[in-house]
Amino acid sequence: MRSNILRLSHVFALTILLSAAAFAQPLTVRQIMAEPSIAGMRASGVSVSPDGTKAAFYWNAAGQPRRDLYIVPTAGGAPQKILSYSDLPAIPRPPQRPNPLDYGVAVRDEFNEAREGQLGGISWSPDSQKLIFSHGGDIFLMTLSDRSLRRLTNTQPPEMGARILKDGRIFFVQSGNAFIMDTAEMSITQVNRQGGQPTGPNVSAGFVNLNDQGTRASYVVSDTSKYRTLVVPNFVPEFVQAQNIRRGWAEQKLFIAETGANRLTAHEIKLPAHEGVSSFRRSTWTPDGAHLLVDRLDRDTKRRQLFYVRNAGTSDEKVILVTEETDDKWQAALSNIFEPHPTDPNKLFFASERDGYSHLYLATVDPEAGTTDIRQLTNGNWQVEWARWTNAGQILYSSTEAGYTGRELYLLDPASGRKAMLESPEKGMKDNFTLSENQGEQVVLFEHSKWNQPGDVYAQRVCSPCSKPNVPVRLTNTVPKEFMARKWQVPQFIEIDSSDGKKIPAKIYLPAGFDKRKKYPMAIFVHGAGYLQNVINGWNNYYREFMFNQILTDRGYVVLDIDYRGSAGYGRDWRTDVHDFLGGKDYDDHIDSIDHMVANYAVDPTKVGVYGGSYGGFMAGMLVMRAPDKIAAAAALRSVFDWKNYYATNPGYTAQRLGFPDKNAEAYKRSSPITYADQLERPLLILHGMVDDNVHVQDSVQLIEKLIRLGKTKHFEAMMYPSESHAFVRPESWADEYERILWFFERHVERR
Repeated sequence: MRSNILRLSHVFALTILLSAAAFAQPLTVRQIMAEPSIAGMRASGVSVSPDGTKAAFYWNAAGQPRRDLYIVPTAGGAPQKILSYSDLPAIPRPPQRPNPLDYGVAVRDEFNEAREGQLGGISWSPDSQKLIFSHGGDIFLMTLSDRSLRRLTNTQPPEMGARILKDGRIFFVQSGNAFIMDTAEMSITQVNRQGGQPTGPNVSAGFVNLNDQGTRASYVVSDTSKYRTLVVPNFVPEFVQAQNIRRGWAEQKLFIAETGANRLTAHEIKLPAHEGVSSFRRSTWTPDGAHLLVDRLDRDTKRRQLFYVRNAGTSDEKVILVTEETDDKWQAALSNIFEPHPTDPNKLFFASERDGYSHLYLATVDPEAGTTDIRQLTNGNWQVEWARWTNAGQILYSSTEAGYTGRELYLLDPASGRKAMLESPEKGMKDNFTLSENQGEQVVLFEHSKWNQPGDVYAQRVCSPCSKPNVPVRLTNTVPKEFMARKWQVPQFIEIDSSDGKKIPAKIYLPAGFDKRKKYPMAIFVHGAGYLQNVINGWNNYYREFMFNQILTDRGYVVLDIDYRGSAGYGRDWRTDVHDFLGGKDYDDHIDSIDHMVANYAVDPTKVGVYGGSYGGFMAGMLVMRAPDKIAAAAALRSVFDWKNYYATNPGYTAQRLGFPDKNAEAYKRSSPITYADQLERPLLILHGMVDDNVHVQDSVQLIEKLIRLGKTKHFEAMMYPSESHAFVRPESWADEYERILWFFERHVERR
């Protein structure tokens, strides 16, 4: 018996050693890009019940694309799968005609099929006893008590945005029109009719917003006649197909409609005339359902106006300007934060960067005088990024107050100004917030993550002071144990002095056994979007790059990741310092950071590579062309190489930063890497998805043609991905792309 125990103990010890050895093995690109991901799958569609006792979410335990529906008590406990994807009816597909020429590339293969008909759009009934969701474009209703399932629609056009109103009716949108379904009477009421195109092929309705009572709806009608058609060809099918996508500036009008049966007459809200290009960002009703708050941008994105429309849609309608703010560069997305008071229809809070950082302000409207009193509620060199009223009249908000690498929740009393941070025993990133609607003590759900720990869902009571300890309760556990057991290189969070006297937030990874007496190659990762934050103690969209950076450190690289000028999280001036010159101060931040790393972290100045996608690819192109003395090689993924092209696909983003091409041609020229193509002296790897409808493949094609004409053949390589759009989806494409980057760095950085 004892010998058997000894034998078993040796087996267990050997197993542990083998497991440890497996985790100690360097990662490969194929491993980090594989599906299912070694980091697991995050819960999606997270929704808290109105009574605050339950949370619903989608997840697949095996990490497969088709997710199942789960319920978990917010007080804690194991999540319970209440519906499997396989329990739902199959999505009908047109019959496939036999084709003897079926060799070659399959347009619709198993990978595509596994992603069709995903579950989406969880909405709770007011009594927290039912859920609705969509599957294959149709609406389904589940009763939790007996898990019975009822299909509410079965149509060819998909239904979207379905939710259960407080009176039990169901709201949804189909083909640009809004409808309300009464399941008891089996009747459907149409709210608007612009989506049916009776007013013209370029007119559509959207942004439909019902009041809490479900009796009135506001919506925006857009005339897109002046849009430009963007042709995105697909070369994978037997015959080349072209998807025509229309982008540009729309003329918009705001309407209100009653939702009673057969009430299709609409009332237009007459706001003061806009100036220049304009757009409605958001509207919301006051809780009494009588008044409407409307947020509008105009003056070519430089002015924000927040209106209070008293008695909207009636003969007593009165438009009151709550706040008007102008920025000679552009208005922040965070100024879109605003919300009416839960009980006082004449009060609201809104966010503004008027003092340099996004902060909350309380506005009290005098409807008779048509004036507004405004008082600042938060202040400091940090920013508010999410906020909601509680039913008790306090404000729950998330901010960078405790440090820009994480986010914390605070509860603020507007009357006294007192605030308190909700208990937070473990630091990191908190985001994706949702607040329960119940009276009394509410519950907030959020996702919490750290730099090496993917996000899981937590619940926390909203109280201050609290009658008992208020530690967040973990609701999901989605990270594989194997991932958590793996040893990752710990990033150092530092700040680098810029040449104009500011501090550049940075995150660096050093190879194991780092020795300042040696010299190391360095890889710079440039995050995308421009306005995005990546120097965080949290998990984010760049988790593949996080793991790729681990591969680079395993190969002896120092890795640098900075939040250059224009990045989110650091206030108005940092955000707008790129205005009129993309590749100006953000470019300088990278040059300053390279010099800092060479001087302080044993980086070999002749062995610096850079890679990034989208805006990150743009910056990689700028660096390799304009700084051959700093950059040995660059990999540019799905990159903007000419900003006038991106203006055609995303005019709002581009005009904010560079104005209009015909009015500010010089800014577009100096901001576009293609302008500097003749200066390319170092190796450049160009990678792009051919069905990219965000940054069109045209950018890479045009740069390739220019480089050919300039005789730069020995300085560049290119690879196009026929099935991929801006965000790659196939693991084979991800792996191919990053293996090419690794081999490219090996040839042109490591061995240089």
